[in-house]
Amino acid sequence: MRLLLFGGIFLASGASPKKKRPAIVVGSLARSAKVLGAANALGFGISVATGSHVHLDLIGTGAFTVAAAATRGRALRTAVSATCVGAWATRLASFLFFRALKMGHDARLEETLSTVPGAFSFWLVSFAWGWLTMLPHTLAADNPRPPSLGPWSTIAGLLFVVGIATEVSADFQKWAFKQQQDPKASFCNVGVWSVSQHPNYFGNLCLWTGIWLLNVPALLATPGKLVASTLCPLFLTTLFVGQSAGWIGPALELADKKYGALPEYQAYKANTPLIVPYPIPLLKALAAAAFA
Repeated sequence: MRLLLFGGIFLASGASPKKKRPAIVVGSLARSAKVLGAANALGFGISVATGSHVHLDLIGTGAFTVAAAATRGRALRTAVSATCVGAWATRLASFLFFRALKMGHDARLEETLSTVPGAFSFWLVSFAWGWLTMLPHTLAADNPRPPSLGPWSTIAGLLFVVGIATEVSADFQKWAFKQQQDPKASFCNVGVWSVSQHPNYFGNLCLWTGIWLLNVPALLATPGKLVASTLCPLFLTTLFVGQSAGWIGPALELADKKYGALPEYQAYKANTPLIVPYPIPLLKALAAAAFA
């Protein structure tokens, strides 16, 4: 199934043989697809050739940084949007690459990446994830006269800051917890993990919602693009809820297998929000992490 169909054919009107066809303009949507497609094709090749898991997030997430740079544009709003995407991707890819070097593999993906069709499906999904997630930025990037930044952008910026702060806290708190505890005997329920079972998912969803809101004023001029851009938050919400609830991927099954016999784990699952935490407990957890 084709995910994308780009380009167009421009025919010269009239009978004059001297009239030239106008050049095909490659938009941000196509540039994003090219960058992400090339990166994920490289990742697939490495997976098939080596069977390694180390490069998965470095390439899959790092590709966002390159795609953001390729679609940065000249307008301030587009530049801010690209900077947000690039900063998030660079930070997350670096952390996940460090973690992969230490761990060596990801048990959740061993079966999938053990075959060529499985590896192909993984990198195809990785490409679709990247392209869909970046839609708010890439669809707005080609607006020739995007509106200037204003109060709406402040709200978007706050969402982005809260989201990335939550994601960073979740990553480092869980990493520190695993270094101090027996990972097979205890589960992470400290810091932001005490207010959400999946604070990293919440942080990611929150910051991308902020990026979407940042670009909404530039998308209002083209209702079709505005509607298409909502695929980003809808896709991420579906993905994260599916992974958390166990109907996408084996993460829940693996966690239940490790910790299901612990009464405190069952209480944690019953009493802690699955993804979206309550605002006040989250802010307290973030403040505690900032001053720890």
